[in-house]
Amino acid sequence: MFLENPTLNDIISGINELFTSEKSQLLLLIGEKCDVNLNDLVANLNRKNILFNGGIFPKVIHKNITSEQGVVIKKVDFELVTIYFNSETEFLNKFSDYQDHNFTTAFTLIDGLSESASEQLMTLFTHLGNNVRFFGGGVGRLRTNTNGILINNDGVYNTGTIVVFLSAKTKMDAKHGWKKSIGPFIVTRSEKNLIKELNWENAFDVYSRCLKDSQNILLTKENFFKYSVNFPFGFFKEERDYIVRDPMEVNKDGYIICVGNIPENSLVDILSIEEKKLNDIPKKMISNCLEESQNAPIAVLFTCISRVNHLKEKFDEELQGFNSELLKHFPNCELEGALSIGEIYSSGKGYLELLNKSIVLGVAY
Repeated sequence: MFLENPTLNDIISGINELFTSEKSQLLLLIGEKCDVNLNDLVANLNRKNILFNGGIFPKVIHKNITSEQGVVIKKVDFELVTIYFNSETEFLNKFSDYQDHNFTTAFTLIDGLSESASEQLMTLFTHLGNNVRFFGGGVGRLRTNTNGILINNDGVYNTGTIVVFLSAKTKMDAKHGWKKSIGPFIVTRSEKNLIKELNWENAFDVYSRCLKDSQNILLTKENFFKYSVNFPFGFFKEERDYIVRDPMEVNKDGYIICVGNIPENSLVDILSIEEKKLNDIPKKMISNCLEESQNAPIAVLFTCISRVNHLKEKFDEELQGFNSELLKHFPNCELEGALSIGEIYSSGKGYLELLNKSIVLGVAY
């Protein structure tokens, strides 16, 4: 269900229409310009004894449209276990009661702008490994983070991670369409999501010089995001394509602030989009997520907000491609999701990463 710029009463009415079973739970994806008080929303849903999880995103997706003010409400009839945590100790204390469950998938919503995001994903991977598949997106407000970004029955949170474990059959895929443009470079100094030095030089000096030499772009600290959105960093990991890292801004010391951690001593390239392969992405990802089913599955898509900023009108074509391709196979299935601040994906092989400028698709049967 999708509601454009709803009031609190509109959301409650929509949930009443959708909520038909006490066993059902809700996933709420909320655009950051939706003018609804989250504490009031949580209180109302708790009074109705409705189980729910959700997050705030720059925009939400419904079929082939996006909205800053909209709300996506998805009813989930699977058995779910939900954990919120903001530290490894908190996760372990809460997960100890569920260690013997045979979960297939961990649907994850994480504060995409937090410097602790990669550490919290590492907590999940350290204790769960490849026993489950991971899928989800980075929540957050691009304008302000004072009004909460994560919600569940226990309250409203300004940071942290919500992980929802389920035992249903799921299929998922991730792609990005980026290729090497310049590199490689050695990350000779870094700290979490800060790149301090590349090849033993100040990171901004190296990055700006490369864009000037290769693209004739005169990069400054003031116009950094305008151009860096088109030239992210990428590094390889075993059994993976590039892990993309968005360079969001540069600080006074010339350190480049990224979404997600960059390991020190890793090799990175500066990337550019591989446009000739973009049109194939929706068809390939839908195909990789297909499973025979008598009922319409639940399909959720997360695509990076900075990817949208780069692709512009081509993003609309890409989203339309996903919607059309899904309807070919499941005419009653609605593609919904969000424009996220980082994407979460692991198929059960290799490490769990916070992706940037990527698309992740999850389908639950």
